[in-house]
Amino acid sequence: MNKIKKDKVSIYLQDEKYRGLVEVILQGDYRVIKVLKNDQRSRVELIEYKQEKLVLKIPLEKNRRQWQRFLSAFRGSSSKREYENCVKILSKGFLGAEPVLVIDKKTGPLVKESYFVSKFIEGHEGKFQHLKEIGEELNKIHDAGYLHGDSQLVNFMVSNGKIYLIDCKLKKNRFGKFGSRYEFIYLEESCPKKIDIYRKDDLYYRGAKLLNSYLHWWGRTRKKLKGKELTK
Repeated sequence: MNKIKKDKVSIYLQDEKYRGLVEVILQGDYRVIKVLKNDQRSRVELIEYKQEKLVLKIPLEKNRRQWQRFLSAFRGSSSKREYENCVKILSKGFLGAEPVLVIDKKTGPLVKESYFVSKFIEGHEGKFQHLKEIGEELNKIHDAGYLHGDSQLVNFMVSNGKIYLIDCKLKKNRFGKFGSRYEFIYLEESCPKKIDIYRKDDLYYRGAKLLNSYLHWWGRTRKKLKGKELTK
């Protein structure tokens, strides 16, 4: 990864051939083929640069949060962390998005705005019909000593019969089989019906299920409390 500093902008490049893309993005002078996502959290666009399809992600929510800006002085921007995570996924032998560049606009040591660009994967989000292949890929992650971090069906991309990891944190599994069971429970929650591709008859499953139920209960409780505060 090559780092370039220009005025109040830090640039991280995987390949020098994309250097010209930096100015194109900063000037907003690029062709948007399709908006893939646009909500309060992020804007994700399929763009074209020199006849190549790329994905531009702008983490809107994290860009505007003051606390995230403060933390960026110590751990870098969310875009830079995503870039590094993509590199990690590929280096561990898994398939995923190839990172292209990161742009960090700074005020002193703080990142006030960031952009992340990766290569476009021709394919589609995982669906229930791909459950067997997705389950096998999740097992490979666990066997390697890692956790996916967000193991929903849609966070696995299917391309030419191969499974790619997207929105994957790839964290060290410090919880053993308990962590593995929890990820399959989380995967099951994103499916239209119950699945039978993992063990549900041991203590690890029961412990993971208990934690999952508690987190759901706590999430509902927090929403109710916030709702009551807003109506006061």
